[in-house]
Amino acid sequence: MARITSAALTILLGLLQSSTLASAASTSIIDANGVFTRATIPDSSIGNNIVAVITSPDTPSFFDGDTGGVSLSSSDGSGASILSSPGATLTGTASLSKGNGVVAVSTVADSIILSGITESDLENGLDDTRHGHTLTAIFRTKIQDAILEEGDEGSEVQKTSLFLISPPCDIDEETILQDVMAIFETAKAESETDADFDDIFVINVLTVENEEDAKKVMELASEAASTSSKSNILTSIANAYSKASSTNDASTSFTAAILACDDSFNRHHRTIRAKLSSWKSRSTRGLTVDNFGSAATQLMTRAMESYDRDTLSAVESSSSAASYRLEMRSKLQGRVEIAVRALFKVQVEILEKNTLKRFNNMLLRQHGKNNEGKESFYNDNAAAVRSAAFTFETAVEELEVPSLSLTKVKPLAEIDTKLNTALLEFPDSPAARLKNMREVTRAANKQKEPTERSLDFGLDLVAMIRPDGFGNLQGFAGYQLGGNNIIVGVHNDADSPDVISQFGGKRPPFIRVQPKLKVDVEL
Repeated sequence: MARITSAALTILLGLLQSSTLASAASTSIIDANGVFTRATIPDSSIGNNIVAVITSPDTPSFFDGDTGGVSLSSSDGSGASILSSPGATLTGTASLSKGNGVVAVSTVADSIILSGITESDLENGLDDTRHGHTLTAIFRTKIQDAILEEGDEGSEVQKTSLFLISPPCDIDEETILQDVMAIFETAKAESETDADFDDIFVINVLTVENEEDAKKVMELASEAASTSSKSNILTSIANAYSKASSTNDASTSFTAAILACDDSFNRHHRTIRAKLSSWKSRSTRGLTVDNFGSAATQLMTRAMESYDRDTLSAVESSSSAASYRLEMRSKLQGRVEIAVRALFKVQVEILEKNTLKRFNNMLLRQHGKNNEGKESFYNDNAAAVRSAAFTFETAVEELEVPSLSLTKVKPLAEIDTKLNTALLEFPDSPAARLKNMREVTRAANKQKEPTERSLDFGLDLVAMIRPDGFGNLQGFAGYQLGGNNIIVGVHNDADSPDVISQFGGKRPPFIRVQPKLKVDVEL
């Protein structure tokens, strides 16, 4: 008779015990086809706390549970019950592929582990990956639970610990959290709630490189899970799974509506920004946009009408999608209006500057022709004020955008005040005084009475220095010696668009000298 040693007996008992634990530890609840396989779950098989482990199909993971369906097992040593479920996919049409299994396990678990995230998923952004769909399902479930708990008086919202298993890579935790927050905001918009992420979740981003790391994460998740007793696990999972399956199409429609709003907003905002940039570039050169008012009105109308057509599906989707559509519409409209108002203001200032400059030049030409005094000067040039105001009004009419209350009323009142102020102050201006000095000098030279025949020669030398600038510095100096006159002027207007246009698009010469020979013959 063969003898069995004590060492062999110990190994055999260990194998038998291990086989028994394995068969009793895992219970299938929903199979890979999305069909329930268990009618009841004994309370004795449920631990004090529940941890949901969500894996990604066909992606290696250090966590157990990649069975293709939803199953319940126990964690060695921690006393926790582990609910395993496959995550959502991008192409699958089955119930579990849509994330309904995730909804079911999230309903009863207060600690959730999401594994299967790859470096490629993080580089592309979680929102556009299968994990984005999985997180959306988790967030929707927990937000709805939080809303129900807030409705119960005396009930405190139970926070859910979320563990994201990130692969070793160069992408920092802050970038991952930004993607997660963006997904949460989308789910929150659907639920029409003002709940904050920190009121519902406690998130941890961890890296798992081996089975020892996975074991540590499982211990943390077990400790973070609620220790309150759980009852009717199967009923809760069944109800959540059935409800998710029935509302999945509506959720898909909502997501499509939100994406349509975002796409239309970004597309029209880029088009508007390109047009506004070309207008802004023209205004920075001191030029106005031809028919700005009608062009801006047409741009805004076309953009808003196109946005309304593109996002019509959001109106038919749900009230949350309709509210989001209006929010993005207001945002788009607001950005356009701010830019149009700024351009209107800049172009009005350009017209004011040009009008005042032409008006002062006209006054300078008229100054000195009538020596009856200032009062006569004011009366003679009153018509010039009206003419300049009319020219300004005609130009501003092309800038009007009535839908934004950008009209000519206020600019006309301001230019009228500035024109009258310029008229009143002109007789005492430096330009007027310089012209008076020239007239006096000219009159003094003509007062000499001829006493005998003579032939005199004189030289008038006028020099103009025009350095770089936009005309904010101007000065003149003159000197007379006998019949010879020298006048030197400095005006830094070489960069002024008006001056450049006078010289055919070229800068004026830095210095320009105009000699004049005078011959005085007395007979």
